[in-house]
Amino acid sequence: MIPDNVTWFSDISHLLAEKLQKSAGSQPPTVRLLHIDRLTGGDIHETYRLHTNAGNYFLKTNTHPDAYRMFACEYRALERIHQTRTIRVPEPIAYHQANGRAFLLMEFLEKGKPIPRFWDLFAEQLAQLHEVSNPLYGFDEDNFIGLLPQPNPRMMHWPEFFAEARIGPLVRQAFDEQLIDISDLRLAESLMQKLPELLPDDRASLLHGDLWGGNFMVSNNGMPAVYDPASYFGHREMDIAMADLFGGFDRRFFETYATLARLEQGWRHRLRLHQLYYLLVHLLLFGRSYYHQVKDILETYA
Repeated sequence: MIPDNVTWFSDISHLLAEKLQKSAGSQPPTVRLLHIDRLTGGDIHETYRLHTNAGNYFLKTNTHPDAYRMFACEYRALERIHQTRTIRVPEPIAYHQANGRAFLLMEFLEKGKPIPRFWDLFAEQLAQLHEVSNPLYGFDEDNFIGLLPQPNPRMMHWPEFFAEARIGPLVRQAFDEQLIDISDLRLAESLMQKLPELLPDDRASLLHGDLWGGNFMVSNNGMPAVYDPASYFGHREMDIAMADLFGGFDRRFFETYATLARLEQGWRHRLRLHQLYYLLVHLLLFGRSYYHQVKDILETYA
């Protein structure tokens, strides 16, 4: 059954047809929407499972002014990770805008039960993703983490990138929005000056960028899959820090990753410092319930 208010399917049906034509090598049949399920769990976008005569697809849609840019960035990040053949992501199909509404269409991943070595394999595949490197930190384009812009200038050194492209912009925004006070701002400025002493340079690894427990799943083959990336080339400890922040990852994941990736000494102590970025993101998106964690990190490391 198709709800009456889902009138926008005609805006994206041709995208499905184009995708089918590319894969089949011939003129595909008209794509018909048979049924649509509204999915829950997302904080930002409307999400749907589309049942069609050509299979099932996952759709995000939003009328936010920046939604088209967000979806374009997410599409390219998914494509970048997909091309590495390291860890599974839903294959991106298309992004589109019509009548003030933006769309991101991708493969629908069915859920399954984890295989016995799930956490070891998850760590191995993430480590393989992080082997994809670049001479400089940053990315081909600025993108987003949640609704927040995420600048990705090309830089040579991680402490500089972390200060100028991650912590600095968010601290200033939080101060402007009165989420932190002047003493917090001074602590942050002191911390940013100390970052070269606190954070080692490492190879610039391709990151998922937002690897919390809500952004991975057990796919139908029992293997891990990740989605909703905020990718860039950064320090690989960033993905580990986010995985550690809100729970949902087995202890085995961290142990296996640290062994395989040969993290530098002191990586556990640095996790909290790297988590400052994600906590500032949450402070700006969700309010002062995250303030005390931000404050604690600033006082600990500054």
